[in-house]
Amino acid sequence: MDISRHLSFYEDVSSAYRIEDILADWPAIASVKKPDEAYNFGFTDSTYWFHTRIENRRNPNERWVIEGLYPIIDRMDVFFLREDGRIEHQKAGDTVPFSTRGRTHHNINFAFDLGVGEATDVFFRVRTSGAIQMQLILWENEAFSRADHQERFVLGIYYGLLFCMAAFNLLIFFSIRDRNYLWYVSYIVFYGLLQFTLNGLAFEHLWPDSTWWNNRAVSFFIAMGMFSILGFSKSFLALKVNAPQLERIFLGFMMFFPFMALASLFWPDYGPVIRVNTFMASVSVLFILVAGAICLYRNFKPARYFMIAWSALLAGMILYTLKTFGLIPANFITEYGIQIGSAFEVILLSLALADRMRLLMLENQQIQEEMTHRLEQRVVERTSELEVANRQLEALSSTDGLTGVFNRRYFDEKLSEESVRCSRGGPLSLLMIDVDRFKPLNDSLGHQAGDACLKAVANAVSGSVNRRADVVARYGGEEFVVILPDTDLAGARTMAERIRTGICDRLGFTWNGQAVPVSVSVGVSTVPAGQRVEPDDLIGAADAALYDAKEGGRNTVRYRDCAGHGAGMQPPPHQG
Repeated sequence: MDISRHLSFYEDVSSAYRIEDILADWPAIASVKKPDEAYNFGFTDSTYWFHTRIENRRNPNERWVIEGLYPIIDRMDVFFLREDGRIEHQKAGDTVPFSTRGRTHHNINFAFDLGVGEATDVFFRVRTSGAIQMQLILWENEAFSRADHQERFVLGIYYGLLFCMAAFNLLIFFSIRDRNYLWYVSYIVFYGLLQFTLNGLAFEHLWPDSTWWNNRAVSFFIAMGMFSILGFSKSFLALKVNAPQLERIFLGFMMFFPFMALASLFWPDYGPVIRVNTFMASVSVLFILVAGAICLYRNFKPARYFMIAWSALLAGMILYTLKTFGLIPANFITEYGIQIGSAFEVILLSLALADRMRLLMLENQQIQEEMTHRLEQRVVERTSELEVANRQLEALSSTDGLTGVFNRRYFDEKLSEESVRCSRGGPLSLLMIDVDRFKPLNDSLGHQAGDACLKAVANAVSGSVNRRADVVARYGGEEFVVILPDTDLAGARTMAERIRTGICDRLGFTWNGQAVPVSVSVGVSTVPAGQRVEPDDLIGAADAALYDAKEGGRNTVRYRDCAGHGAGMQPPPHQG
């Protein structure tokens, strides 16, 4: 039977009344109107007296228990005024040794006898540094035992769930070293101990003789629980990136709550500490909601599960805070709302962590794929750059540094290849070109003039050759060579004459503003298609033809085959 609505009360502001004074003055000072709900006076420094009368009219049961559903009241004294004038006194509360309770139970309780036809006036004296909440249940002794068994079963499931979730997530932390899991485990531990203390189970099972600590444990665990919640929320929501200003506010709260945890232990007056802790916890809860909403608005995907997970718990915390301050009535929902919501919350938060880890893995996978793609792209780019560099290096190694045409080494390699190809394919011709009277020009005008002349001749020769297969090279000194694959004697003579006339008639070489006549002599040698010839023989024949051109007056073209037979091509008459 709920006897909460059958209580009259008196507020003893000075805490001066004793039971004898109350018995004498009660009819004059007691409240008249009975409450619709259980009394909840919130935080107060006053002492409150309550009274009810219990009559056993027909119930054969003689043993009874009065249970108080708010186990963290500091001290509650009960005085049973018997019909014969005797006063029986019992006391309980979280500052009173647990062994003094009428029954071994986590809630405040008082056992008494009341037979059929008997009645007793019951006075309650309540003084606490926390909130005064007077939800009282009158039980038959056996019914109380059955209800206690059922309640312990439910609470066992609840705390077993918290323990399993804490152990599971701690193992995950040791495995992957993600500090979010450590914050989450610390939150479960402190929050679980807070609920264990609020239920009175901690006083019953963990520290039944430590009344000083039991009185201050609630405030301490509120502070450390909020410190863990804030740390977890800040880390999980990545506020440093998603909401930097809120992160600074969270850091301020996280510095405040450890200080309040120490104040819970060492501040002489415990009342102001628990009030400040409770108020600041409710403010912190609002900031956690705001942070989650902002991150959700900014499309931070882990915030979805975060908001779902915390909604139940935060709603329960708000209800509990409002109930503590006396703004809403105390009932089963407001008293145990945090535990109801937190059972879902710890599971959903674990799912939120798993979802966050999944998203991080997908993000890391995407980053790895992007990095792999970039690496492959860089490899391709570097390979292309190396190929270009190799080609440039190869070109430099096969190019004459002065004239820019191929050098002697490249000429030798190319002539060997073409000689082999000639034996299986078309004819091969070789032109050997020498600048006429180069030494007098070089001696009279200087080496720079000689170098400039060689560059001009090289450009002229290269400009006359228009097939990609043809090769122009510097053979040495003032001599140049031209390899003409798939070119017979007639074609070679035509190319030789084009080069000679191009240099003689159109070169237009000048030095220091003075025109300098330049001409070349050309030796031609050809190998017919399908005939094998050694490169040296072809070079020897072309060189012999060049010698003939020189002997024949220069600025002319001469031909010799590899057998040593030759014929000349005379320059036009105006060339002399």
